[in-house]
Amino acid sequence: MKKDFLFILLGSDENAYGIARSYYELFKTNAYSLCSRRLPTSYNSKILDIKIIKNFDIEKVCIENLLKIGTNLKERYKKLILVPCSDHYMEICIKNKNILSSIYENKFIDYTLLEKFVTKDKFYTLCEKYNLKYPKTIICTYEERNNIEKKINFNYPIVLKPNNSNSQDYLSASFKGKKKVYIVSSEEELKEIIKNINTSTYKDNLIIQEYISGDDTCDYVINAYSNSHGKVVFMGLGHVLLEEYHPKTYGNYAVIVSHIGYHSLFNKIKNFLESIEYKGFSNFDFKYDAKRKEFYIFEINYRQGRSSFFIEAAGTSMVGLIYNDLVLDKTNEKVTYLSKKILWLNVPSCIAKKYITNSESLKEVKYLLKNKQATHTLIYKKDMCLKRLIHIVKIYLSKILQFKDYFIKK
Repeated sequence: MKKDFLFILLGSDENAYGIARSYYELFKTNAYSLCSRRLPTSYNSKILDIKIIKNFDIEKVCIENLLKIGTNLKERYKKLILVPCSDHYMEICIKNKNILSSIYENKFIDYTLLEKFVTKDKFYTLCEKYNLKYPKTIICTYEERNNIEKKINFNYPIVLKPNNSNSQDYLSASFKGKKKVYIVSSEEELKEIIKNINTSTYKDNLIIQEYISGDDTCDYVINAYSNSHGKVVFMGLGHVLLEEYHPKTYGNYAVIVSHIGYHSLFNKIKNFLESIEYKGFSNFDFKYDAKRKEFYIFEINYRQGRSSFFIEAAGTSMVGLIYNDLVLDKTNEKVTYLSKKILWLNVPSCIAKKYITNSESLKEVKYLLKNKQATHTLIYKKDMCLKRLIHIVKIYLSKILQFKDYFIKK
C-alpha cells in the first residue's frame, strides 16, 4: 500500500536542516534530501536522509534527476512535495514548473512573476506600485560603473550591493574583498570597490542606496506563507538584534526575537503578496528609521530563509504550513500570526551578550536565555551524537573568531 506523502528537500545547508527538524518534529520520521554535496550543517544527522548527486546544482542534471527519482518514488507515495532550500534550486523549479507538475504537488509561481522581483531593481519598481517604502536607490549598470559617483545625490556612508547577492552570477564571481553588502564611507572607497568588482565575471547591475542609520537592532524580518490559491495564511515578525559580519555571510541574521503585533505592516505585505498572486514561503527584510518613524524594505526572498526556524520555535510548524496546503488542501483563508516570544540564535549566546549593545535588547536576550525561551536551529537533542556535536562546536567556534575579526560597530 502506498504511503500518503514524502517531502523532498533540495539542499543540505542550515535551511534544509531546519526544514528536516520541523519535519521530524511533526511526523517523527526523516525528510529526504537531494544535493550536490553534504554541507557541514547536516554532517552526521540522523533526521535527514541525503542522496548526493554529482552536478545536481546544474539545471539540466537537477531536472533529469527530479523526474527520474520522482517517478520511482510515486510507486510508493501518493504525493511528493519539493522543498527547495536555496534561491538557485527554487529558480530551477519555477522555470520547470510545468514539467515537474506531473509528479510533484507543488504550485510554484510563474517564471514571469519571479522575473518581476528576482533582482532588487525590479523589486523596487513593484514597491512603487504597492506603496512599500524603500531607501533612496541608484541602479548602476555595467556601463555606468566607472562614473557612477557623479550620480549619487545622498550623503556617505552609502550601501553598495549586487542586484542579487544569491544569484549564480555573483556567487561564482571571484575578486578581492568580495562581500554580500558593502558599507561605503567615501567616494574613494566606492571607486576602489568597483575597481575590484570589475576584475571579475560579474556584469549585472549594482545597487547603491542611502544608508538608513541605526545598529542591527533596527532590522526586522517578516516571514509569510501563501497557499496554493494565492492567499496569505501565516505571517510572523522577527526583531533582528544582531547580524553576521564575515564577508561571505554579512547581513545574514545571527540573533532574532519573535514579536507580536505590527499588523499595519503585515497588512501592507499581505496586500502585496495577494495582489501579485504569490504562492509559498516568502520573507522580507526591513530596517526601521527612528528619525522618520518608517519601515524601509530592502528585498523579498522567495523561499523560507536560514533564519525562518524562529517561527518554528515560536509555535508555527514550517512543514505544517506546507502539509496543510499541498497534502490536505486546506483552503482556510484566515491568517494566523505568531503568539509566542522566543529567542533564536545562530551564534553562541556569549556573542549575543558581548556584541548586542542596545541595553533594552540585551536585557531581553538575557531574560529569554535565563527562562529557557531560546533555540538554535542546529542544536537539536534528538539529533545529537558525538561526531555531530564536534561539527557544531567547530561551526560555533569559527563564528566567535569571525566576530572578533570582522565585527563593525554601527
